[in-house]
Amino acid sequence: MVFNTAIVIGDNNVQNNYFGEKFVDPLETAVQKLAMAVEAQWLEEAALRGLAAPEPFPVRWRASSIEETGDHLRLTGDPVAGSVADLAAFASVFKGLNWRRLVVLGDAGSGKSTLAVLLVIELIRQMGEGDPVPVLLTLASWRQHEHLKEWLGRQLAREYPWLDARTASKLVTYRRVLPVFDGLDELPEEERPVALKELNKVLGEGGPLILTCRKDDYLKAISPASVIRKAAVVEPEALTAPEVSTYLFDSATPQHQRLWKPLTDALVRDPSGPAATALTVPLMLWLCRAVYEYPIEGRLPGDLADLRRFPTDTAIKSHLLESLVPSVYPSGPLPPRQLDRKAPDEWPTDERHRDPKRVTAWLSYLAREQRPNLAWWELDTAMGLMTRMILIGLVSGTGVGLIVGVTDAILGVLIFAPPGHGLGYRLGYGLANGISDALLNGVPAALVFALAHGIGFLFRGAALEPSRVWTPIGNRAERSGARSPGEILARAGIGSLAGLVAGAGVGALNGFLPALFSGREVWVRYGLVEGVIFAVSFALAGGLVGALMAWLEARIALERAPGPRDLLDQNRKTVLQQMFVFAPLLGIVSGAGCMLSGELLHHSLWGIGIQPALTDGLRVAFLIALGGGLGSALSLTAWGRWVVVARIWLPFTGQLPWDAMAFLEDAHRRGVLRQVGAVYQFRHEWLQTHFAQSSETPQPVTDRQECAMGLVPCGGAGEVDGEQ
Repeated sequence: MVFNTAIVIGDNNVQNNYFGEKFVDPLETAVQKLAMAVEAQWLEEAALRGLAAPEPFPVRWRASSIEETGDHLRLTGDPVAGSVADLAAFASVFKGLNWRRLVVLGDAGSGKSTLAVLLVIELIRQMGEGDPVPVLLTLASWRQHEHLKEWLGRQLAREYPWLDARTASKLVTYRRVLPVFDGLDELPEEERPVALKELNKVLGEGGPLILTCRKDDYLKAISPASVIRKAAVVEPEALTAPEVSTYLFDSATPQHQRLWKPLTDALVRDPSGPAATALTVPLMLWLCRAVYEYPIEGRLPGDLADLRRFPTDTAIKSHLLESLVPSVYPSGPLPPRQLDRKAPDEWPTDERHRDPKRVTAWLSYLAREQRPNLAWWELDTAMGLMTRMILIGLVSGTGVGLIVGVTDAILGVLIFAPPGHGLGYRLGYGLANGISDALLNGVPAALVFALAHGIGFLFRGAALEPSRVWTPIGNRAERSGARSPGEILARAGIGSLAGLVAGAGVGALNGFLPALFSGREVWVRYGLVEGVIFAVSFALAGGLVGALMAWLEARIALERAPGPRDLLDQNRKTVLQQMFVFAPLLGIVSGAGCMLSGELLHHSLWGIGIQPALTDGLRVAFLIALGGGLGSALSLTAWGRWVVVARIWLPFTGQLPWDAMAFLEDAHRRGVLRQVGAVYQFRHEWLQTHFAQSSETPQPVTDRQECAMGLVPCGGAGEVDGEQ
């Protein structure tokens, strides 16, 4: 059958009195409440996306013309063929299928996701007692190590927090949920055949399903696996120019129809012309309606028929794509969050963050500077290595300097200030001590961690990927992704070299700067002695910790990794684990090395006495643990580089917003991006091409650097916090 996707909002729909009934069975009550929450969710989303058009969107769906995409006719029933006038009939035909299983195939921009949303709404309207609730989910976060039923129950409880895990599991087990999986192609390519096998295994027990996928990706996936058994398969029928003409004319208000007539007449007159070629693509047709819904002088739909302004379909597509951002990021207040659902993300509701110029600038940066895969751990690769080294060195050195400065200022007031002086003198002494030590330690730290990042990159020859740490020390041979002996030795070498440079630099500066100002040669020898002691101690500590970290660390198989947000959270936890476990070890070994050096050198070297006090050893251990841990995290881990580049530098320069991950998630939800495993991609190649060629140039952050980059409340009328 041929289906027109449409949505009718109002009183004249097919919804029965199911939602007015009261049920004694708590499971049926949960089903009813879930159906109401899902319907409210997708009615709102359909309105935001502009799917609630006054006229049915003229995309027809028919049985797939490729036989190998479907199962035997004796299992699926008669071919889905014919024509219906509205979505209510589509839903009725689906409910009449032998097994209520449907696979929706199509190319990019063909309307698969739109059909999924509208079908969910219509199926809920036709629900009766005993019917399953259609729930639209993306398969992108599922991985083969988790049973599909368990994953589905977890997603229900996550998306609708009022559902406890037990009730969600019951809904799945008793088949009271009709899973509508939008985007099999959003799984990594290696996972798609596995997903089909898992779906068939679960469906073998009986149960309905709706699945959408790009046609070419589905054909690749079924080759090593199988089609969805007992499922009807539909694909879109190409729109014709007369259909588009009729749709555009009928959907316009009476006072605007005359303004649409030049375009609609041109579509009929020249069905192979630029306007017809462009507007028979469903996405372009939707954009055309969105852009010219309210025609004004200077922006009239008839302009698209002007061959002088738009000589090719590419010119029309480019023109319409310029209006994509204003269409999917509408201005005005957002509707209130539904209390029955988890907040979709933490993206700010402030209209400044939905400003088309800003959003276009951010998307343009991603399109120009990144590869087809938008991986959060590769955001810094658009910068040159030297630029990254300088940036990471500055941030790391500043962090280390602050840690040392604050610590030594406090110690200066409490311990190191000469006795017999009042509080004012001690405070001044502590402040001077803190500032001088911050400079003496921050400068070499900046150099060390910049070099560590550069050397590490040259060793790898690529961006540092997220990793995890094995806390228990078990059979290392069984750990997937474990580091090789060569990699462990290389990491130990980098740690030793960094420690050597850091120790020598800090020690030398402690002597050379006083010698420069005082002119006394003894300070030079003092600096050389401290440089030797610190260099040896820090090198041993850095090498030991580097080797241990590499030994316990394992790569994450990115093709099986969770979604981008989950992978970022997982890597952040890994880095914090490393800091809590290895940073104290780094400090203890360094402090102990400084204490033992006096004994090993018999308390003297080059005429300089070496008698480190216990407080000196504890101070060194504390500062190395905090400063070394922070610098290592920022320069040598994927999450640390994300913090430096994506949370500090790119927002400060206006290339990306302050919360880049929330922005990416929001762009995915709005249909600009799609998720493929642990990375995002532009939903269509021509979207990336369009944004890459955009004339919008990212500007430095304004409004007081986005109200201190969202860290403090903004002042002034109409301003809100930078983040919610």
